[in-house]
Amino acid sequence: MTTRARGAVFMKEIRRIVAPAPRTAYRPIRRYCRGFKSMPAHGLLPTRTTFRRMSYPETTLNALVALQRAVTPNDVWLASNQLLRAAMPVFHTLVGLPCLGTMPVFLRTTLSVPDPDNYFVRLNAVAPLGPLLAKNPGAPVMRMSDDLPAEALPGLPFYEQFMKPEGWRYSAGLMFWSDTGEFIGQLSLIRTEAQGDITNKEMRLLRELHPLVNAAVNRLLASEKNAAAHRSLEHTVHALPLSIASLDWDLAIQYINTPAREALAVWRLGASAARSLKTSRSPQLPPDLRAACKALKADWETAVQTNTVAQLQAIRRLDHPSEPGLQATLQLVEPVSGRSLQPSFVLQFSRPAHEHHESAHALTELSKLTATEREVARLAAAGHKNPEIVRKLGVSESTVRTHLRSIFRKLGITSRGKLAPLHRSLENLPVRLM
Repeated sequence: MTTRARGAVFMKEIRRIVAPAPRTAYRPIRRYCRGFKSMPAHGLLPTRTTFRRMSYPETTLNALVALQRAVTPNDVWLASNQLLRAAMPVFHTLVGLPCLGTMPVFLRTTLSVPDPDNYFVRLNAVAPLGPLLAKNPGAPVMRMSDDLPAEALPGLPFYEQFMKPEGWRYSAGLMFWSDTGEFIGQLSLIRTEAQGDITNKEMRLLRELHPLVNAAVNRLLASEKNAAAHRSLEHTVHALPLSIASLDWDLAIQYINTPAREALAVWRLGASAARSLKTSRSPQLPPDLRAACKALKADWETAVQTNTVAQLQAIRRLDHPSEPGLQATLQLVEPVSGRSLQPSFVLQFSRPAHEHHESAHALTELSKLTATEREVARLAAAGHKNPEIVRKLGVSESTVRTHLRSIFRKLGITSRGKLAPLHRSLENLPVRLM
């Protein structure tokens, strides 16, 4: 491939992946734009005529593209390692993020180390990273020799226990910081004495690469945060006695809790057959529910094309043809503006009244209470007297009596003894719902 063709591919990929991005995200491009008489006044992309002069290592291009495509911690690690090795001589590399103090949650290195978990704990205990960060807050790149010259290393535990046995002498890295100035991670490289220290020219290159790597790290951490919130929500929904499943636009089941899995088996096979068979770990929508979803999809597409989304009937209810009382409710969830392109679906099953789980009834009853009233109800149902509730919650006894009167009124009961069945049925529900 010619230089001009590679340049065109590179700029197309950068526009697709990075844009829109802050101006600093494009600074590394300048390194590859050798021979330009000047950069564009806006400081972003060179003009079409400058492609003929563009020159850059193809290995660096591949690493940058891989980095911007990275969606998992391991993807970022592999692409970052590839990028550093393409940019300069390297003995080994290390990535660690996000950090609790200076100890990373996710840590990878090309060094071959026995018992990695114990190794990194010992490493963090003697590494000089903390004092160096305190001395250089917010620094995008750091070189160890700037603060710890080679002659000062012998005798230091970090040098004697790690650097010397592992055969390396020099180190530098890209440092990542939160918007509030908190250290969140690093991508570092080490070199042997024969390879020599990281030069000033190489430090300038690391500074130029920092915005792109930092953008990938921030994207990864935001994605991991959303994944953690999603997992937490799944855990909560999984513990509820409500039958809930979520479907994507292609009608693949993305999440389903145990009650919904059981209800779906009844819908597909009938109650008697479902009881005798093990619940499928990969459930599929039966034809009638799939057809209802497709009808919702068609209605939504028509509503978008005719600008009548506000009038869209986004809910469908289906009764099972042979299981009296079993009903499925499908709801189309419209995409958040600017965040996604297509809707998703929520599927909920309701069972016959005589088959309702006791905890489902309890959840319905206790949903009438405020959060404080739920806590008072939980303690009272567990047998705690008013003085004990006062001590545990840090409120006055008159406040506890007021809450109990409100609880009895809302639940339609007349004594604390009637709370006990609710307490027993709520023992397996999430604490925050009790």
